Amino acid sequence: MKFLAILLGTILGIVLFLGIVLLIIYLRLKKQFRELGIPIHTIKEFREEMIRSREQDRTRVKSISGMTSLTLPTIREDFPEFNEQELYAKTEEGLRKVFSALEEQDSKLVAEYPLIRDSISKVIEDYKTSGWKEKYDDIKFHKFAIYQYVKKEGIATITVSVALEYYYEKRNDKKVLEDFTKYKKQTRYQVKFIYIYDESKVGAAKSLAINCPNCGAPITVLGHKYCNYCGSAVKEVNLKAWELSSYVEF
Repeated sequence: MKFLAILLGTILGIVLFLGIVLLIIYLRLKKQFRELGIPIHTIKEFREEMIRSREQDRTRVKSISGMTSLTLPTIREDFPEFNEQELYAKTEEGLRKVFSALEEQDSKLVAEYPLIRDSISKVIEDYKTSGWKEKYDDIKFHKFAIYQYVKKEGIATITVSVALEYYYEKRNDKKVLEDFTKYKKQTRYQVKFIYIYDESKVGAAKSLAINCPNCGAPITVLGHKYCNYCGSAVKEVNLKAWELSSYVEF
């Protein structure tokens, strides 16, 4: 009995201590919110407010930064026939095909983009091995802007910022049901396009990440239509067009 009384006393002491700690944390949070003018009165309301804030962030269209008005005059000096709306259309088309390739797990859907095809193929192979699958539904593009323009070593690069939304789903058939997410996602991407205006100044093609779609060997000379290692046909980079070279979510 004495041992049981000591045990119960110890447990009650721990519970009391934890209760005091939680009360102190709650009172401090309440004070901070009061100072900020936020009427949070209970822990439950605080949790609900955090959930609402997270949901609003998911559904609010993302803002993007750009320098379109500053960069366009310079771009048009170098490329008089440049049309930013056409580049925005290519941005949307390229991202839609990337999403389709990832969803269908088929790199052939991005065959026309030799500069990103190899990296997407690797992602697809990793997903196939691990059992992950993705879906991108109801894709909507909201805003476009030219973020940056650079000319260097015979290559002109334009970076486009884009805000978009989609219903995103990711699941793993090899794992338990908890490994599943589906929600409406507001996000942003930066998409880079290159234009090779002076082939003589461009270094090794490895710097452009051009690889054979069959064996993965680097294409060492711009404009080659066949791989020197396995003889497979290679889609050459169009030296006189804006080619999608990379994309990143941010």
